Amino acid sequence: MRTGPAAEAATQDAAAVWGLPDFVYLPESAAVGSGTRELGDGLLIVGDLGVVVQVKSRENPGSDPERERSWLKKKASDAIKQGNGTVRFLKAQPRLLTNLRGRSVEIDGNAHRWLVVVVLDHDAPPGETVPSLEEAKHPTVVLLRRDWEFLFEQLKSTHAVVEYFERVAGEAVGLGDEPLRYYDLAQEDAATPPSPFPEEMMVAGVEVVSTPLLPLAPVAASDRKAHSLVRMIFEDIATTRLTQATEVDRLLVLAQLDRLPVGQRASLGEFLLDAMSAVAVQADEEAIAWRMRSVRGLDRRTHLGYGVCSRPHDEKIQHMFGLWAQLRHYDVLQAGAACDELRTVAVVLTPPRRGRRQWDTTMVSVFGEVGFEDETLATLRSAFPSALE
Repeated sequence: MRTGPAAEAATQDAAAVWGLPDFVYLPESAAVGSGTRELGDGLLIVGDLGVVVQVKSRENPGSDPERERSWLKKKASDAIKQGNGTVRFLKAQPRLLTNLRGRSVEIDGNAHRWLVVVVLDHDAPPGETVPSLEEAKHPTVVLLRRDWEFLFEQLKSTHAVVEYFERVAGEAVGLGDEPLRYYDLAQEDAATPPSPFPEEMMVAGVEVVSTPLLPLAPVAASDRKAHSLVRMIFEDIATTRLTQATEVDRLLVLAQLDRLPVGQRASLGEFLLDAMSAVAVQADEEAIAWRMRSVRGLDRRTHLGYGVCSRPHDEKIQHMFGLWAQLRHYDVLQAGAACDELRTVAVVLTPPRRGRRQWDTTMVSVFGEVGFEDETLATLRSAFPSALE
């Protein structure tokens, strides 16, 4: 049985291994009067959504079901109140927090929507134990540690798990019943027709792809190679030494990339694998072969680009790739996206110049208004004629 700090570490590790460690923050202490207060047992922050995690562990569970049920309910209530306090402290002033990648970032609590998630570590919780959420001042979820791990192993995405918590927050279920709730919602998602995609955002001749938010099978149960490629791209961006961008910039980019629905990651990975094979055959010393894909989100804020180029990265490739990303950003703005909300993040894989890597990863991010002279726009349309590419 994991107890105390070990249970907290196990909870953080599950989120870091199956999600990204960049989004998992260690608990910090804040001065309160003459003492100190710990800001939760960990935090998840991805994009504009934050989760205060409170962990309670039962060291020596007994055989009396009523006593164990009482302990679970009391600790859940205590943890909810602690979570309320942590959110209040986070909003009082910016805090310097350190993530599991070992990087410190200043977090302004007022820039995020907050949830409280209580993780109860108990070997054998009595059945039909439903913790009260009456003390909650923020959207709150209470679940067992094994169910926390189930969600991360099932979805393998911090954004997807946090989005799930936001979806179910405030609706208490029995401890141990989280997988049942998950599969009920996954069945509903599978049976629900996709929401109509805005006509102005559609591209002629391009298929609109819709997948359930919650997959029935664990992500990467099949197509592991394709999923691994997508994860390795995330890791490349997370571990690259920064020269001009800030750590906050990196986190914004990673959060945007993690918004890619988990049900679409296999097809993206397969596209990139096929593209790497295709450009290797088609390119020669003179020509440059590109295979690009633009992904427009239903929310009008998410726009991702992925591609492969046959030529190793240099200034020319960087310039062309940057223009492609700006052009696609411009296209989505012209389709009605708000310039103060749309962020385009694009990634291109190129042959490595050295070492044993199979590819080098280059990323560009575009935000805000983008415009072109008529002649420049015509040239770019000629070079990149398809809005899909």
